[in-house]
Amino acid sequence: MRVIKILNNSLILSEDENQHEIIVMGKGIGFKSKTGELIDPASVEKVFVPINSVDTKEYIRILENMPKQHLNAINQALSSVKHELDGYLNDRTFIMLMDHIAFAIERFQKGITLQNKLLWEVQKFYPKEYEIGLHILKELNGFLGLEMPDEEAGNIAFHLVNAQSDKQNMESTMISIKLLKDILNLVYYQLKIRIDSNSIRYTRFVTHLQYFIQRLLDDKQLKTKDSFIYTQTKNAYNEEYTCAESIRSYVRNVIDLDITDEEVLYLMIHLIRMANSEE
Repeated sequence: MRVIKILNNSLILSEDENQHEIIVMGKGIGFKSKTGELIDPASVEKVFVPINSVDTKEYIRILENMPKQHLNAINQALSSVKHELDGYLNDRTFIMLMDHIAFAIERFQKGITLQNKLLWEVQKFYPKEYEIGLHILKELNGFLGLEMPDEEAGNIAFHLVNAQSDKQNMESTMISIKLLKDILNLVYYQLKIRIDSNSIRYTRFVTHLQYFIQRLLDDKQLKTKDSFIYTQTKNAYNEEYTCAESIRSYVRNVIDLDITDEEVLYLMIHLIRMANSEE
């Protein structure tokens, strides 16, 4: 990696062996380097590989405008959960998360706290992402001497949930959480069951709903031309079929999307399993 431009003490615009522009981050790396020189790999903490020139400019704008102290603190906080984040974030979503956290710090220091109205749902439906968010928040508060509230851990979790979808935007994430909450309430009401949220069957069913909703929002529904099993299950389990049809109707009303018979079948199977299984 060779230095093209020193952006600040922590950032360098560089090029790789294929002469593609990359952004290299490391504590004091800009201070130690000169234009045209090779970069010491031991100084590199993070490498961002923009897809195109537009991304390069956007990455530089976000990172350059971030206060140095915040940039270092955010990088250290995210590095502390690097293994947990590996399955969530590509370079673009990593940059967007850094940008979000920097803005959250700025808001907090100005006395502005935004209430996360879906914090309870995030804690309940996405406990892993929320725990990662809490860890990042704890690290940030420690590095910067702040006391940012748990709402910010929920906001970070939003970005992690969002990063798992093909259509990455916060609106889709909020819609998916609303769908998950409302579908669960609909199931409880129609089948008249209550399940311990710490139980295996609850986790199993919620996981199915999460993937089901993600398929809906990504336009990747399961489809088949074989209707035999669907018809057999529908006739044998009337209550679960009625509940699955109510979910189909609800989804149509909320996001104007028709669920395939294949998806309804899998909903029925999970409803049957949940309603009749014992812990």
